[in-house]
This record gives sequence, structure tokens and C-alpha cells, in this order.
Amino acid sequence: MISAILAGVARHPRWVLGGAVALAGVLVGVHLLSAPDSDLRYAIPVLPPLLGLAALVLASVALTRRRPAAFTVDAGAGVFRTPPPANHVLQAAGSAFMATTMIMAAANSRTMQRDWPSPDPAVRFTDDVMVVLACLLVVLIVPQIAAVWRGIGVELGPDGLKDRSALGTLTVPWDALTTASLPPTTPSALSLRLTYARPDLVRAAGLPLTRRRISTDTVNALFLAHAVHYYLVHPQRRQGIGTSAGYAELMTALYGHRTDLSRS
Repeated sequence: MISAILAGVARHPRWVLGGAVALAGVLVGVHLLSAPDSDLRYAIPVLPPLLGLAALVLASVALTRRRPAAFTVDAGAGVFRTPPPANHVLQAAGSAFMATTMIMAAANSRTMQRDWPSPDPAVRFTDDVMVVLACLLVVLIVPQIAAVWRGIGVELGPDGLKDRSALGTLTVPWDALTTASLPPTTPSALSLRLTYARPDLVRAAGLPLTRRRISTDTVNALFLAHAVHYYLVHPQRRQGIGTSAGYAELMTALYGHRTDLSRS
């Protein structure tokens, strides 16, 4: 059951994320439009934390699963991409529901304070803090959702590789690397530490966590290291990146034939 859910999230990441954000928005709208003294006003806030917790638990499970030793071919962009990350989609969905919970709690607190004003300054201060926290949470979550919508993960192109995260993008040209740039790793590693021959060529947009590590939480780290090493050793093959023929060639070079990847 869980495997089917995670597979569905990976196949339709935008549908899942868009549906979660839309549902969160609907719940907030119904909550704010309901009468202040209605049972609905205080019943709806129970749903978002439950949905958020479920999404975050599934995200944790997805992170522990064996990651695929494969790329997806994006012929339009001319790149190989790591498969859509179910864990990031579920994390963003869970965060959206948690932000909804905070917004509803702040709205309920404001309503109670308006209807039954408290003379205690501490109570009013607590209400103000809840509103500020709700706004801050929304500000932090919107970029995360936007990044997941655009796509998070590693992509290989004829000019180099990119690591897209929620905080920014790290671009590493092939000329910045050598065959000694990749240290030994394991399939379950969450990142690859790179040694740059030309660090001046590396570019960072936004605020990536580090310029020295490529995140591999969406792909088999050993497979990614082998693929990068292959193109460092065979620079003449880089023009095939982003094509079905180039992908078949890479799979043949690494594993003999493509079906071997299912056992990687």
C-alpha cells in the first residue's frame, strides 16, 4: 500500500503537490468564512495537522527506501534528470498543511480575543506571536513549494551538472572536475562530496547549503558517481546527454544492459 502511494507521488508530483496546496487553501477559506460561534470553525482545524503528519511520515518512509539507479531523459532540455523525489513532494505538502494549522490557530485566537477580550497583556502578546509565527511559516514554506514545483534534484547536461535544491542551484561545469573529484561512496549516501580542480568555475544561485556537496537523496549515489565519472573519462560522449540513444549508451557502459539497473 505504502509503496503504491509513494510510486503514485513520484509519477504525479505536481498533481499531488497542487492538490495538497489547493486542499489547504480550501480548508483555510471555509474556516475563515464559517460563523465564529459555529462548530465547523473549531472542527476544521483538526484536519490539517492530521494530513500534515501523514504526509511527513510518508516523506520519512520515502527517504529510507532504496533510491533508483536511473535518470529520466528530458529531451526538450537536453539533460538527464534524477527521478521526481517523492520525499520532497510529501515534505512540501506536509509543510503546507502545518502552515494551514498555524493560520487557523491564529485566526481562532484572534476571534476569541475580539469576542472575549482579555485584560491580561500576556494573552494579547501570545495572540500577536501566533499571528507573526503564522506569517513567518507561510513566508518560509512558499519558496519550498515553488522549488519542489519547479523540480528538485540533480541533472546532467553537455556542459556539466546542476544540483537544484529548495534553497538554490549549484552549477558545476565539467571543466571544474577531474576523475579524482569523486571520492568513494555508497548507494545510500545522501550526498557526494566533490573536489574541484577549478573551483572558480562553480556557480551558485540562491542559497545552496554548500558548494562542495551534491545532494543524492533522490538517486542512488553510487550510480550518480559512476555516471559522472563516465562523462569525465569520455568527454566526447557528453553531447549524447539528454537523448534516448545517449542514455542507452550510458546504461550499456555502466551495467552491460539497462535491465541490470533494477538490481542495483
